[in-house]
Amino acid sequence: MFLKMVKNDFIRNKIVTMTVFLFITMAVILAASAIHNIANLIQGISSFQVSAVPADMTVMHAGEYDQAEIDQFTEQYRDHIAMQETMVLQNIDGSNIHFGQNQTMAGTIQDISFVVQNKHFDFIVDLDNEKLDVKEGFVAVPIYFMEQHDLEIGDTITVKSGWYEKAFVISDYARDFEMNSPLTSSKRFVINQDDYNEMLKMQAGELEYLIEFKLNETGDPAAVQTAYNEAGLPANGPILEGKIFAIFNSMSDMIVALVIIFISILLLVIASLCIRLTFLATIDEDIREIGVMKAMGISKKDIKKVYLNKYSVISAAAGIIGYLMSFAVVNLLNSNMRLYIASDLSGSLKYILSLIAPLLVYFMIVMYCKQVLKRIDKISAVEALRSDIMEGGKNRRYSFPLLQNKFFSTNMYMGLRDVGKRFKLYRLLLVIFIVCTFIVILPVNMYNTMNSPEFSSYMGIGKQDMRIDLRRTDSITEDFNKLQEELQNDSDIEKYAPYITSSYKVKNAEGTWDNMNIEIGDFSVFPLKFLEGRAPEGEGEISLSLAHAAKDGLNKKVGDEVTVRAGGEEQTLTVTGIYQDITNGGKTAKAHTSLGVNEEAVLWYIVSLDLAEGVDVRGKMDYYQNAYSTAQVNDIKEYTQQTLGNIIDQMGTVVIGGIAIAIIIAVLITALFLRMLLSKDMSQIAIMRSIGLTSKQISHQYMAGNLMVLLLGIILGVLAANFLGEILVSMAMSSMGAAKIKFVHIIWQTWLLCPLALMIAVGLTIFMSCRVAVKDDLSVVLRS
Repeated sequence: MFLKMVKNDFIRNKIVTMTVFLFITMAVILAASAIHNIANLIQGISSFQVSAVPADMTVMHAGEYDQAEIDQFTEQYRDHIAMQETMVLQNIDGSNIHFGQNQTMAGTIQDISFVVQNKHFDFIVDLDNEKLDVKEGFVAVPIYFMEQHDLEIGDTITVKSGWYEKAFVISDYARDFEMNSPLTSSKRFVINQDDYNEMLKMQAGELEYLIEFKLNETGDPAAVQTAYNEAGLPANGPILEGKIFAIFNSMSDMIVALVIIFISILLLVIASLCIRLTFLATIDEDIREIGVMKAMGISKKDIKKVYLNKYSVISAAAGIIGYLMSFAVVNLLNSNMRLYIASDLSGSLKYILSLIAPLLVYFMIVMYCKQVLKRIDKISAVEALRSDIMEGGKNRRYSFPLLQNKFFSTNMYMGLRDVGKRFKLYRLLLVIFIVCTFIVILPVNMYNTMNSPEFSSYMGIGKQDMRIDLRRTDSITEDFNKLQEELQNDSDIEKYAPYITSSYKVKNAEGTWDNMNIEIGDFSVFPLKFLEGRAPEGEGEISLSLAHAAKDGLNKKVGDEVTVRAGGEEQTLTVTGIYQDITNGGKTAKAHTSLGVNEEAVLWYIVSLDLAEGVDVRGKMDYYQNAYSTAQVNDIKEYTQQTLGNIIDQMGTVVIGGIAIAIIIAVLITALFLRMLLSKDMSQIAIMRSIGLTSKQISHQYMAGNLMVLLLGIILGVLAANFLGEILVSMAMSSMGAAKIKFVHIIWQTWLLCPLALMIAVGLTIFMSCRVAVKDDLSVVLRS
């Protein structure tokens, strides 16, 4: 009997059943694919790490060094260190690398190095995660540049530097565990040992060194780093722990997966609200049948089972279909991962983990249904059988009388009046419209923020038109001074500011010395946005990035003092401000020029500048790029794009998907809600038509009420995405060094375009639903 009742209910409520089924399926697809993606990511990173054997501690150093001292240090700390290897990098400026039709890699923000494979660890691998073995005359190019310049295997790149010139055929894509991510500022091209020796002999590039350590399983990287610093060994660049490379490799895919999981949770909330709405409407329609069953002696448990079985079957079927479809969807989400981390993931773990989503959704839906069905316990057989009589005898409150209407047309007022009188019924629809708007606006805000020049404030630099980077060459100081003189005399330049970054020794919270990159210059010209305090303005002042100031860093607050060793002398600097920075592992600092330049450990020179009004930015960039061939000249938007390009591109896909999902949800829920509402009000509609109201007038009443709910939902949804969204994104980004994200709002998108798309889709649904429902045969309704 129960199976027959469930079957009849399916047939009677096809639209409702299919809508709920679709939402549960979509929630399972997104949740399962996100979990699948995370499982792939974990497995891919692990597999990549096994193949590449990355260093546990890497010291970047430019300048002379004594390998014998490093070997001695390694032997001294054998209880921590398993292996040590020093990789010699030949840095070639992008303008000296030619490809295609007279194109070069000039303007890249990446340091380009030509290397040969290490012998023991930190291997660079191919797309099958096999150690690269490059033949003479060939080169393996990092994936980053293959994507940036549309290079393909078989293409030729030519290196022209000084007297050196040689053409290389691209033989492989190069995966580099330590320098894969765009967030790292260096990339390694792998060539054959003979080609490398020739390049070295011709002094084609500036030399830089990676002093790398592979630790034992019980080795402590913090202890090794402290000992290395105390030994005074070469380190005029950053010292990086191996775990930071894993974070960089997984960051873009993890952000996308978290956003998708969040959207799937919202979908599940919508499905639950939809089920609640369906249950309440069904119980209301079946109140007499429930009374009959209770009068016949059927238990409450068996009555609930009639309704519960239906949604148990729906949840199980939706879970199975969603789980299977997630394997197709996941391929759309992990294209970046397949290229950068692992192309052929194997193993059954990810399939097992993906089952978490459908099982969790099933149990959540069933438990929620049981909670809603408790309403049946409160219905007695007598009340159920006499519900129509009792409702007819209730005293009704006549609020919002029509005579008080002075501003709206009669039909519009009646529609708005209905919402006011039955707001408890409409609030479910309001919540769903808020959630749909949130799903649209939050990814749009994230995309616009990351793609905006103002995002530079989260990268430790002020807002500016152009940025000129000078990397280490023999003539770097001469070029830096010459550039400043030219900028001073260039009438197209409104303002500029030079900055010098060097490596210094700084005393940490334990009283030992660490290396820290400190930038000096005038930070009032292109001011940063500070979380606390201000920029260093006078002698003896310094500001720290959030990661450096944190408890696991230097553990400093505004007003505290920092001891820095510069030029063989110790200086005590006062912390004046804390700012956000997601570059260089989030650990940077900025000091007043009185600190002085650490000449032995200068890392790079930067000049930031703004152009006068009307000056062509691209033309000016080309001029300075040609005038200073070793410089990297970028506008700030291009700089951000090169650093965060992968994340921005994937977020763009999420934006499109979010808009499509939100519109589908809004349309289906609106159609479902109106079907139930108009079915519930059919007798009232019949009375209105019998006293002379036309179908068109009645349709306008329902359209006015529902459109008002939609408009209110859009306004509240946009406000929630703007303010609550900032809090959620800031929490997610705090681990990267940006704990207070401020969205960049493009008003015409967030307040016009996206809401307009929702209003058009939902408006058409309301119009079609009302038009069909109120034209039913009047005599049939009155007889019923």
